[in-house]
Amino acid sequence: MKRFLGVLVVLVLLLAGLVVGGAYVFDDRIRSTVEDRVAVELQRSVPFATRPTVRIEGEPLALHLVTREFPSVNVRAREMPVQAAEAITIPLYDVDFTLAGVRYETDAVHAASLTGGGWLDYADLAAVAGVRIQPTEDGRLALERDVEFLGIALTGRLVGRAALDRAMQTISLTDTELDLAGVAIPPDATQALVDAILQPIPVALPYGLQLSALGPGEQGLDVVVDATDVTFPTR
Repeated sequence: MKRFLGVLVVLVLLLAGLVVGGAYVFDDRIRSTVEDRVAVELQRSVPFATRPTVRIEGEPLALHLVTREFPSVNVRAREMPVQAAEAITIPLYDVDFTLAGVRYETDAVHAASLTGGGWLDYADLAAVAGVRIQPTEDGRLALERDVEFLGIALTGRLVGRAALDRAMQTISLTDTELDLAGVAIPPDATQALVDAILQPIPVALPYGLQLSALGPGEQGLDVVVDATDVTFPTR
């Protein structure tokens, strides 16, 4: 009897080893299949303009599939739609998000936290704000708008540092310098003109994502995104 039990224990251990070993051997194939499926579902539901690239962490993946919980998932996509004003949607480009504490269900992907970023094109932001936007050589932004002052049509140029109002999720400028038709004007003396040129640009990210930081880049504003307790529907 003891011998039989000993043999049984050895067989159980060998079987367990084969199962675990098989999970590792076929891990790449399983991972690729699951990542492709998640990418297709996210492209349709988020929606991403093109199919994203999904990378799921955790080895062997088969064991995580049983619990449907994963340490982290990285999602990269060319662009994702962002609500910038009422009925106006602009793209967030080169999306790169890392989701931590991920739980996958049949109709959604949940994450305890999300960090990442992308960039917003100056031309898109300019169209929303109704101004011309371009970066300056010293790392600031210049906004230009045609205004009327004392009945005279002038071009107002406002230069300042890109600023984020995190509570309101709007993009604006701070430490501004204003000139009209090339004539420098103290902003505190012409606040009405500053307000006429500078209208904060709302950026509403979907699924509870929040802009947490930003800075001027060559093509547009580089933005940092974060969130907690995020849910991406997949249906």
